[in-house]
Order: sequence, then structure tokens, then C-alpha cells
Amino acid sequence: MSLISAEFLLFTAALSAVYFLVPRKCQWAVMLAGNIIFYLLVGKVFPIFLIVTCISAFCCAIMVDRVRERFKKSRSECHTREEKQKNKELCTRIQKCIMAACFIFNFGIWAVLKCSHSLPLPLGISFYTFTAMGYCIDVYRGKYQAEKNPARFALFLSFFPHMLQGPFSRYNSLTETLYEAHGFSWSRIKEGGIRILWGVFKKTVIAYRFGIIADCIYGQKTEYEGIYIVILMIAVTLQLYADFSGYMDMAAGICRIFGIRLEENFRQPFFARSIEEFWRRWHITLGAWFRDYLFYPVSMGKGAQALGRKCRKRFGNALARIVPSLIALFIVWTATGFWHGNAWNFRIWGWMNFFFIGSGILLEPVYTKWKKLLHINTESRWWKVFQMCRTFWLFAYMEMFSSACSASAAIRLTVSLFHWSVPDGYALLETFGMEGYDVIVLLAGVIVMGIVDVMKEKKIVIQDVVDRMPVVIRYAGIVGLVYMVLLLGDIGTDATKGFMYAQF
Repeated sequence: MSLISAEFLLFTAALSAVYFLVPRKCQWAVMLAGNIIFYLLVGKVFPIFLIVTCISAFCCAIMVDRVRERFKKSRSECHTREEKQKNKELCTRIQKCIMAACFIFNFGIWAVLKCSHSLPLPLGISFYTFTAMGYCIDVYRGKYQAEKNPARFALFLSFFPHMLQGPFSRYNSLTETLYEAHGFSWSRIKEGGIRILWGVFKKTVIAYRFGIIADCIYGQKTEYEGIYIVILMIAVTLQLYADFSGYMDMAAGICRIFGIRLEENFRQPFFARSIEEFWRRWHITLGAWFRDYLFYPVSMGKGAQALGRKCRKRFGNALARIVPSLIALFIVWTATGFWHGNAWNFRIWGWMNFFFIGSGILLEPVYTKWKKLLHINTESRWWKVFQMCRTFWLFAYMEMFSSACSASAAIRLTVSLFHWSVPDGYALLETFGMEGYDVIVLLAGVIVMGIVDVMKEKKIVIQDVVDRMPVVIRYAGIVGLVYMVLLLGDIGTDATKGFMYAQF
């Protein structure tokens, strides 16, 4: 069953009907059943790994909570500060052992499957593994108590809209509305339906055509020159954005129909003025996961802080403050590269991000002096546009590098980038196997997508704009999108290949 197919629409409609017809106290059970059916229909591997992760994370959190409660009771029997301190240390030690066992077990499974070329990668394994381990960390930190109902926890972890490409949902955020009872609402169906349609349009019309361009260049054995590599960089970047954010729109739209709130994963990334800011706008929940569960623990850990103190004696306070962050940043981006794939081009991609972000932190005083020396008004519009363009091209190059079949292929493409000759337009179209109308469709789609992002950046609520439109214009636009998807879109591709992030 493809996520862009009549079958999936029927599945969502049937699940919605049952969900709103049953007694409200049973709605969560219906959604859990829907999750199971979805995974069995879409996933190619029996969900044994999902079941194992669910059971191990549930038991880990329960045990961590019970250890905490048990030591709280025994604390009343402690009479001196030393006894209380030993009690606390023993409690923490036992909890850490439980957490370590759960982490080694689950991330071990994930790493083995990620590195293996002979075993199929279970659907959404990276997303549900990281989500489950984030939940366990939050329980360990005392952010909230462990869920006592295993079926409800299974509902949270297997929630089908975020199974394929995320977002990385936090337990306390998603379950605020996931476990609640919801009444039927036409307004939610209308709003959710429009957002689903918008996501399908981005995926099937825009991402599909940019994918044709990217596949043509990646698939050729001949060496292309600079103009083709520039087009490839643009195509790969906009394909990934339309594909990934399109899925997020679909997932958010489905959740809106049910009355469930899903975390947003994109915030107009092409308005970012640095790579660091870009990753606060792109795949937001992945960045937040690594920030909260890896960056902060490493940068504030004893090892990084000790190294910072040593640097203070030799290099002064300024560098000493930065060193722990740089160590944590390197580990985060190494892990992020591995999360995306085991090939060397993914690792290099991660280290590129580390280099650009780390050098920006280290050289900030130098940049400040240069801007003063050159009398650059950092608040001027042209400077902001320059920063946004620079960030786009840096990210586009890194995406071109990571999307290549290997690191050596990516390096060859990089070398070709500096060999230039400009072919005529017909030669370009012939190379990419596209017609003139495809170019028009692409340009129109990118313009519309850009307009929507500009409106969002200006804090304009798109749904309010749609509601204020005259009825004729509103429904003409909706019908137009439907016809574009049906006539110009690529519909019905395999679910695990149809979305670029499904492979993770």
C-alpha cells in the first residue's frame, strides 16, 4: 500500500469512520489497531523489531521509575547527610545500569541492521528507536512518570503518521492529544484535507520532477560539467524539501482530522542565514533530539569540562568556553551522519556540517571585525539575502555530496563543478528527458511553494487566508490542485521507496 494511493485514502477514511463511531473511551484502542494494520500493510518486514523495542523501552521506564520510588521510601530511614548521599548514588547507579542495558540492546539492533547489507531495514526503525530511547531518558530525568499501560505506550510508539518519516515525537507532547477523546468535526476534516492535498502536491508534482533531474545526472557514467552540477545541487535540495516537508504536511493533516496535534518539523529553512540556523528550521525534531540527549550531556560532561579547564590555562577563557561545545558538536554530527547512512559520503556530510558550524563559532570575532572594517550593515536587506543565498548553496552542495552513490562519486561531481561550458536549453531538456511543460510546472510549483513559505515566515496563518477567500476561488484552487496531482503527479509508488526519508 502506497501512502499516495487510493488504498491509503480508503484506509485513512475507514479508520476515521470507526474512530468517530466508537465510544470515545475506546478511540485510543481503535487508533492502536489502525497502527498495527498500517504497519502490516506498508512494512515489508514483520514488526518484530518494533515489538521488541516497545517492550524493552516500556520495561526500562517502569523499572527506572520503581527504583526511584523505592529509594525515595528508603531515604526516610537515612539519618545523616552521608547516608542520604550514598542512597542517592546507589539509586542513580542502578538506574544507569538499567538505561545502559536498554540503550545497548536497542541501539545495537539498530546499528547492526543499519550496517547490514543482507538484512532488509524495518520500516521506520530509526524513528521509533530514537523516539523510544528519548522517552526512557525523559523518565530517567524525572520529566514525567513512566506509562503504566503497555497498550497505550504501544499506541504512542507505533502512531502511524510519524512512523515513516517522523517527526521524533516527545511523549509528553504527543500524548496530550493522542490519548484524549475527540468528537467529529467538519472544520478539522476540511483543514486536514487541504493540508494533506498540499503535501501530496509537493511530493507528486514538485519532488517527482526534481527527482527525474537528479536521477538523470547521478545515473549517467559520462562526466557532466559545471552547469549540470549546479542544476543537480538545486534539484536534489528542492526535491528533498518538497518530498520531506510534503510528507510532514500529509502527516499533520491526518492528525488534524483526528484532533491530534503533531509537532512541526520544518520552519521555512531557506530563510536561514547560517548552517546552524538552517538546522533549527530543517528536520527540527531530529536536531532537538541530538541537542537534548547527546549535545548537552557531552558538553556538560566531566570529560569535556575537564578538557575545557586545561585549555583555559594554555589558551585563555574564550577558547576554553568553546572547546566542550566543539567536542559535543563533533560527536553529534558524526552520529547524525551515521544516522543517515553507513557510507562514507554520509560521514563526510556530517563532518562538513560540523566544519561550517564549528568554524562559524570559532571565527565569529574575526567576522565581526571584518564587518566593521568593511562597514557592512548586518541589518540591511541585501546582507540578509546574501547570507540566505550562501547558506542555501552550502546546504545544496552537502546534499549533492550525501546523495551520491559513494564518496568517490561525490568527489568526481565536485571536480566537475569547476569545468564549465554552457549548453543550450534544448540540450538540457533532452538530457533530463523532460518536456517544456515540465519546466513550466516545476517553476510554477516552486513559486507557489515559495509564496506559502514567505507567508509563513511573516506569521500569516495560511488556513485563515484560505477561509477568507471567496468560496468560488477557494474551491477552484482546491479542484485545481486535485487535477494537477491527478494529471501531472506521480501517484502510487511503493511506500518504502516513494519518500526519500523512508529508508531511514
